[in-house]
Amino acid sequence: MKLTHWFSGFVPIAFLFPIASVPHHAFVGVFDMGSIVEINGELTELLWRNPHVRFSIRNLDGEVWEIETNSVSILSRMDIGPEIFSVGDNIRVAGSPALDGSLAMWTNNVMLSDGREVVMRPGVDPYWAGVDGVHGNSDIWLAEGSAISATDNNDLGLFRVWSTHFTGPSRSLFGSRAFPLELDLPLTPAAAGAVSSFGEVVNVLGDCVAKGMPMIMEQPYPVEFVDQGDVILFRMEEYDAVRTIYMDPNVDIDMTPVSLGRSKGRWVGEDLHVTTTSIDWPYFNARGVPQSEAIELYERFSVSDDGSRLNYYLTAIDPATFTRPVELDKAWMWRPGEVIKPFECTPSE
Repeated sequence: MKLTHWFSGFVPIAFLFPIASVPHHAFVGVFDMGSIVEINGELTELLWRNPHVRFSIRNLDGEVWEIETNSVSILSRMDIGPEIFSVGDNIRVAGSPALDGSLAMWTNNVMLSDGREVVMRPGVDPYWAGVDGVHGNSDIWLAEGSAISATDNNDLGLFRVWSTHFTGPSRSLFGSRAFPLELDLPLTPAAAGAVSSFGEVVNVLGDCVAKGMPMIMEQPYPVEFVDQGDVILFRMEEYDAVRTIYMDPNVDIDMTPVSLGRSKGRWVGEDLHVTTTSIDWPYFNARGVPQSEAIELYERFSVSDDGSRLNYYLTAIDPATFTRPVELDKAWMWRPGEVIKPFECTPSE
């Protein structure tokens, strides 16, 4: 089954409450992504942190709006840092308002008091015409992979840092919000019912609690394979998560269910094949598709012939959720010099 992919990544799935106290909850349809509104006012509070940067604006009517935007990990690679703002600045924000009518917004476009526009998401166009310059460099996130040249180490193979391309058909594992993946999934009646009532579920993505498998594989930051002999580590920047893949077929491993599951790998030619079971993370994706502890994931990681791309193929089997196997895919790019940075997620107080 070939599924439709799109630019999704960190499209917001969080309710916004007062910045100092709210945990990061996962709700579908919190912001009206088809509408744009503008507000203008004084920046009264700023939290520059992962998983999402948040700030507050008091408009001319005295209303305080809670604004959420992309993560420090995304913004830092766009050359955007907290020094662009200061509490007390007068700024303008264009973004998607909360569907429930609360004073909350998701934004990718901010106009500073000096007339510059900050574009805070890779691949997003400037919003205002005639601004005095645009701040925010998307080059890193939009660059294609680099082929291995004659001067490179031709033995690089799988064991290096791989990066995300922020747009295009290989970006996303789980499909489009315009064409939700669950509409294409072969759901059992019980699973379909769970999806329809997903709006009642809270704290699916807890504040600074790493997502489980397979949802974590959607994360948009660099990943790295580390060869430790009988064990391969798959490091992910998001939440500093690490998967352990056991390569010795005779080793006895603890199969107690955990959120990332228990993974066993083998080489088929130059491709890494991984079987992951014993997963106790309850959701298949962020839109409320459930999964049972009986789910089995079959993964294949395959480096392109020129070494520029890491293709990822996932087959999920869960009779409690799906009436047939589900097949998904995505890809990472190789960009020399990229590293895994500490995520340093800061929990809400």
